[in-house]
Amino acid sequence: MDRVGILCEKDSEMMHEFSRRSLHGMQRGSLFSATLSFFSSYLDGNIRKEVDKDRLIIEEAAAAFAAGRPACDLDLEDIFEKTKTVDSAFLDSLTIPSFAITVRYSDFADIRIQRIWLIARTVYTILGRWTGSATFCDAVRAAYPEEKFRAILLEILHLYNLETRMLGDSIRSPFNRAIVTYLESLFESMESVMQEMATGYARTIYGDKPVHA
Repeated sequence: MDRVGILCEKDSEMMHEFSRRSLHGMQRGSLFSATLSFFSSYLDGNIRKEVDKDRLIIEEAAAAFAAGRPACDLDLEDIFEKTKTVDSAFLDSLTIPSFAITVRYSDFADIRIQRIWLIARTVYTILGRWTGSATFCDAVRAAYPEEKFRAILLEILHLYNLETRMLGDSIRSPFNRAIVTYLESLFESMESVMQEMATGYARTIYGDKPVHA
């Protein structure tokens, strides 16, 4: 059983669904549709980037766990530096006219490191309770009570929301005012959706619905 692969797959499913719901929940006025249709390329790439960063964090934490290193010995700064390579690949892939992006990591370094630590610590806890032929859902239920796991999901999503909004401040474009308005609407939608998202995701694991690894 590829437990690390399953953790990455579950994270990817959650983040893509969260992005889809957040965009659907936005109030799309004529300003957005007329001047920011090109912005969807940025948002689509941004969620793929986030999933790639999460995969990197999960793999780093799982490798340290397998080596018998305690979670407190993880080099969070080193993992943070490695996530920058994912950011660079994303920025290099952008071919959106009238956009210039200069990432100021000092603006959100603390937030990203908090998220790295939260994901890594959660990976350690779940892997530590994942025994034998147990499924992913079995491992999560053994690791956390439902309310605690839901709270962890909420914090992971909230930190992502904060970083996404701060990254928007790095964009330079003739459409800056419209972009700021768009990102603020997106942030509000993300903050609104994350409660329902975390609750629903937790219920598929702890509730009466069928669950699968």
